[in-house]
Amino acid sequence: MICREQDGYLVMLRQHEHGLLAGKFAEWFKEQHVPAEGRRAEVLRAVSNHDRGWIDLDETPFWNDAEGSPYTFMDFPLVPKLTFYRRGLDEIEADTPYGALLCSSHYERLIEVSGENCPELTAYLKHEEDRRARIHRLLENSKPLAEGELYYDARLLQFCDDLSLYLGLSRPGTPKSEEHPWFRDGFSGSEDFSFTSGRLISAEWQDKTTLLLDPFPFTENVEVSFKLRRVSKKDVERKGIALAFSGTPEEECRITVASKPE
Repeated sequence: MICREQDGYLVMLRQHEHGLLAGKFAEWFKEQHVPAEGRRAEVLRAVSNHDRGWIDLDETPFWNDAEGSPYTFMDFPLVPKLTFYRRGLDEIEADTPYGALLCSSHYERLIEVSGENCPELTAYLKHEEDRRARIHRLLENSKPLAEGELYYDARLLQFCDDLSLYLGLSRPGTPKSEEHPWFRDGFSGSEDFSFTSGRLISAEWQDKTTLLLDPFPFTENVEVSFKLRRVSKKDVERKGIALAFSGTPEEECRITVASKPE
């Protein structure tokens, strides 16, 4: 779950909804895949489904007593999280082995950043190392990877994931000075795209419905919508997080992502 507080509410976005939003951004990304013909359909499915392991976990939010807030993707206990990571990757591999290779590598990077460690994590990393080696062998015997292909697609997944996360963690219209610290200096890794000329892509709200990006990464302005819930903190106190969440209707958030004016 992605969660932020706003005006007495918990604004909650399911991880898979966030993943589907990332997939929409990938569809409009301006840079061609490597090689030109690439594996576009597989990459788009992988980006859209990279967080599908959270689907069941997000059906019922869990309360973090230590923090006084719902567990999110950032602090959810590691061992059950790894179990659902693996399940999600199994489902992706059944659809697209290359997508599973891409998503497995993506999760390994996230785990490295977290700095966590335990025997279950060691077993998970070994399992995923074996998965990636198996998929590499499969691809070598069918459609070998072009030079730079996996690296490029990994950067695409990372950027679309980060931009989607930015929308989940940001109150629309937030001033640049109050931006989430993860993105204040721009989106990490975006300087690797050729059209940026080595610059980080940065975001800034024009108003409550329009987010400006510079350099602009899409073929045209993109209008996206995603579903979230604004769960009353008073309802959480009265009913608990599970009932408060299930009793709150989803609402649609619409955002236009546009190019920053010259």
